[in-house]
Amino acid sequence: IRMGFVASAFGCPHSCVFCSINGQTGGSYLTRSPASVVRDIGLLGDIPIIRLVDANTFGSVERATALAQAIKAAGLNKQFLADIRSDTVVRYPEMLQLWKEAGLRAVIIGFEAIDDTSLASMRKANQARMNTEAITILHELGLTIVGDFIIHPDYGEEDFARLHRYLADHPIDLPMITVMTPLPGTPLHRTLRPRITNHDLDYYTLTNAVIPTRLDEQRFYRAYAGLIAQSHLHARI
Repeated sequence: IRMGFVASAFGCPHSCVFCSINGQTGGSYLTRSPASVVRDIGLLGDIPIIRLVDANTFGSVERATALAQAIKAAGLNKQFLADIRSDTVVRYPEMLQLWKEAGLRAVIIGFEAIDDTSLASMRKANQARMNTEAITILHELGLTIVGDFIIHPDYGEEDFARLHRYLADHPIDLPMITVMTPLPGTPLHRTLRPRITNHDLDYYTLTNAVIPTRLDEQRFYRAYAGLIAQSHLHARI
């Protein structure tokens, strides 16, 4: 696949405890003008697929709408991949329809968890029902869903089973399942620092537990690997 990478925004207007993006811009959400983004896409020539590498391309719906209109008007004939929140999908499906017409083919969504208690603990400022509704809307629009989920080192086998059932009942084209990782500089790191047993950043890959797991480590990673294998049986990419 030939793919080009373009940034249209920096930072994020939200402050999830596990994420380092908000702190990189001091809590600001910075956007580039639609004209400059269209120019950069044009500079990539005949590369057919553009990955918008923003943490949240749709942090400002007004500006995201203007960008989609500019892309359509420029007749770029590209396919786009971009990050979006599930509550944005639910509240502004007409904007997503406009983006599809402009070439959007896939979205990356941080669903993170499947219950409101877990989402609140992550300071996600979202609800589980929004995640479920967004999946339905995106399927109706014909957009590919890359869905991020976070498992916590405190997971028991029943938690793994519950997430497996959710993914079986709510098909996502490509589930991406990571382990909750307290990245240095994040609120999560400050909270969990006393529990961290592995400070070697080579292990901070979002696939390793760097605090003690509730299950025996072997059982935890066996359940994690099994969840990934099972969820990809339902994947559609």
